[in-house]
Amino acid sequence: MTLLQFPVTGEQVSNDETEEVIREAEPHRALVRYRSDGGELFIHTRVNMALLRAAASLPILRLKLAPRADELTARDALLTPEGSQRSYAFLEKLCQDLAAANCPACYIAEQHGEGGRDFYFTTEDIAGFERIAGKTAEALAFPLTLEQHSLAALAPLILPAEAIGDLRLEVAADARIRPTRFEFWGAEPSLAKLRAELEKRGYRFLSLEIVSRELRMAKDVPIDGEGFGSVLKEIVPLARSLQCSYRGTETVEGHEQFLLTRPLPERYSGARPGLFSRLFGRG
Repeated sequence: MTLLQFPVTGEQVSNDETEEVIREAEPHRALVRYRSDGGELFIHTRVNMALLRAAASLPILRLKLAPRADELTARDALLTPEGSQRSYAFLEKLCQDLAAANCPACYIAEQHGEGGRDFYFTTEDIAGFERIAGKTAEALAFPLTLEQHSLAALAPLILPAEAIGDLRLEVAADARIRPTRFEFWGAEPSLAKLRAELEKRGYRFLSLEIVSRELRMAKDVPIDGEGFGSVLKEIVPLARSLQCSYRGTETVEGHEQFLLTRPLPERYSGARPGLFSRLFGRG
């Protein structure tokens, strides 16, 4: 398998010479990670499991762009709209340059926070990638630093927790427990009951968005495959029993599998299929 069989980016693409062509974008996931100082990092990850399996044995390059001083907000050092636009202009041009050079490289994820936006790529040609990225950064007047990592080392940061187990990645022992955010949808009274039940289990309340009917909770939980699977087998049926649905942010398949109008996948039931369908399968 070669990275050339995957598009450089999994976003929607368009265009041939005669008509507009829209392809369905690959699944992406918006994740939140918490720094040791309590601050937040916002992660946008491409969830293409075939690509991630290929990347597991390849280097992951972190591209750290240095924004201009006036491209950061004074309050929290996040990118201004202008700074964000310029960083995405870099990403778009880099992907175009990689594709034009037929360089075997793919975008994996990006990280926003800590004074800028970093991009993560995997590649089979480190030297070629670094040469192209350097020229792209120079063309846009971006100071650029590249770091080389493995997918296993970065997985707790840039991958949905469930993907770590599905990819059988060995993550560091001190990364197995971390504050993980869980979001649930439901009617306000149902969410209030779910909040109370989760707090009994050690989950911390973060917020309740009335308009979107979304409850956000957090807890230090295992993120290895078996450990995180056990967490979901507890909270997903609990939410469904209270007429709420887990949003699935930290899962590979996402929220649709948890809709109350659908049977719950067996991997989250924690019970024999027949018994579970009688208890929770109708909702």
